[in-house]
Amino acid sequence: MKLRNHRFSLILTVSLAAMSASALSAQAQLAESTARQSRDAAAAAVATDPANPAVYKAGRAFRGAKIMISTNERRLRLIVGSDTLLDAPVAIGMGTDFEYEGKMFRFETPTGRRKVLGKAENPIWTVPEWHYMEKAKARDLQLVRLKADDRIELTDGSFLVVVDDQVGRINQFGNFWAFTPGTEIVFDGKIFMPPMNTAQRRVPGALGPYKLDMGEGYLIHGTHYYNTASIGEAVSHGCVRLSNEDVDKLYWMVDAGTPVFIY
Repeated sequence: MKLRNHRFSLILTVSLAAMSASALSAQAQLAESTARQSRDAAAAAVATDPANPAVYKAGRAFRGAKIMISTNERRLRLIVGSDTLLDAPVAIGMGTDFEYEGKMFRFETPTGRRKVLGKAENPIWTVPEWHYMEKAKARDLQLVRLKADDRIELTDGSFLVVVDDQVGRINQFGNFWAFTPGTEIVFDGKIFMPPMNTAQRRVPGALGPYKLDMGEGYLIHGTHYYNTASIGEAVSHGCVRLSNEDVDKLYWMVDAGTPVFIY
């Protein structure tokens, strides 16, 4: 009988301990869930609060047609009167610094008031210097800035040449072919930057089907097909990127001179 009572007491003790541990686990899970909800709510509040309240207030007060761009929400809205004609996600500047050869670049979408200075269909992207710098740094390549009439011998015996407005290669048989615009020119551990006036420095399709110029190099434009998944992210070098479907809508609803409030 004593043995049986001892077993019962032991089982009861273990059961009570298990129940206590289970209760503590449930409390811990509840506390973690409450904390997570609190963090999510705080993050949502930050995301919807304007990064620049003064610009947001000025935009709200403006009564004409206007473009409102929230860098926290990463959304663009075209508003006319009390009507929102377009509400679309956008990619914005990544908000990072980049340094190469002593030059500093800031890749962000600055807040402030701008306006649509001009519009263009089928825009051509003139590749900026920092693009080649980024590629050189990321791939540990030497950056070579090509000049007019350059003729550089490569290790395989062919020549990299600049002829008029084309950058191309002459093979061992003397045949010349130009590089396709948008193709990175990389040989012998070097990346070659084409001169500004060459076709290889101008890339079609990179900006999508339309662009709206806000000045100082900042554009609202479409998206190349390989970047479609990045809409809604902070990944650009400063421009505001829409999906091609949304930029097609915006382009035809906006006139030059329309104010743009980035907040």
